[in-house]
Amino acid sequence: MENQWRREYEEAFRKLVGVAGARAFGLGRHALVVLLRALGVNEGDKVGVCGFTCLSVVEAVKVCGAIPVYLDVDEHLCVEPQEVLRQKKDSLKVVILQHTFGIPGRLEQLLSACSKIGAAVVEDCAHSLGCSWDGRALGSFGRGAIYSSEWGKPYTTGQGGILTINSEELLDEVDRQTANLASPAIVKSELILECQRQVYSFLNSLKLERHLRCIIGQLRKVGIIKEAFEFENNFYLYQGYVRLLGKMTARAGLKQIENWSRLQEVRRQNTGLIEEYFSKAGLAHWPKPAKADITMLRYPILVSQKSEILNQARKRKLDIAGWYISPVHPLQKDDLVKVDYYPGSCPRAEKMIRQLVHLPTGPGLNMHNLEEMVKIVSQN
Repeated sequence: MENQWRREYEEAFRKLVGVAGARAFGLGRHALVVLLRALGVNEGDKVGVCGFTCLSVVEAVKVCGAIPVYLDVDEHLCVEPQEVLRQKKDSLKVVILQHTFGIPGRLEQLLSACSKIGAAVVEDCAHSLGCSWDGRALGSFGRGAIYSSEWGKPYTTGQGGILTINSEELLDEVDRQTANLASPAIVKSELILECQRQVYSFLNSLKLERHLRCIIGQLRKVGIIKEAFEFENNFYLYQGYVRLLGKMTARAGLKQIENWSRLQEVRRQNTGLIEEYFSKAGLAHWPKPAKADITMLRYPILVSQKSEILNQARKRKLDIAGWYISPVHPLQKDDLVKVDYYPGSCPRAEKMIRQLVHLPTGPGLNMHNLEEMVKIVSQN
């Protein structure tokens, strides 16, 4: 029965994004490990990653025994194409192209650059479900892609990751790697996650969007909602590291897919509202490539007083966020060296991190909150 629900969810997701195949796992990093293994990434190989990324991506690379090579960002907070071209031919086994906040960056140049150096392309679509380039869905340009349904993603099941594949040949290899690496979901973890989803749904039903982030933060502190990131210094692919998606989470995912078109439209409308309010306040719109059709996960803006804006938002319980807080979020200082990131490696990313805040585009946004958020940003 568990396999049946997971397979049904995988097929629904495959149809949603229009690819050859989809496979569902307990976490996005599990999906990425399987995809990297299927692409032949092993001990000592090098993998290009965005210098504005999260620990989950880097953890998956290091668990495979590979070495992350950090590539600085462009104005979209995506990989700068020239950073790829600076790499020696065949030096990178894979380049992971992250579509930050749903924005694909200079995709045509990036694909060309990866081809020139002989690197396979994996798309990180954790932020970009529902986005496309020149009429073609993001996630369909590389060998495969990864998606996430963690709490802060385009739709949420609390935890969960999906791997999509763009060829039948690679799908066969993914299934071989899954059979070798993946273990079933842990029943206790599934039950805890189901309770978390019920709490999340209940808070939403009470129209507590204004306070939701604060409440979730408190629930994480007492262990009711699990942290998204758990940093372990030892990176190795032990038995049980990769988990398949459980039945209850697959069922939750199917419900989210049923509601996806409505949620996507809400995010698009809210993005338009944010830009309307930004224009009235004299704030710049975030640059978007002409060929991109984007459903933005969050709406970013660069500011000069980031700490003050976040402090004011926190006091008023407004959902202005400041992640990522480092090139490998949420690691800082000495922990960055443990994942092979050294200060100054990606100077543009480091500078933008010091200036970046972003606003929500999801259903919790309302006119009053938006007015307050824009006022805080424009005054700082």
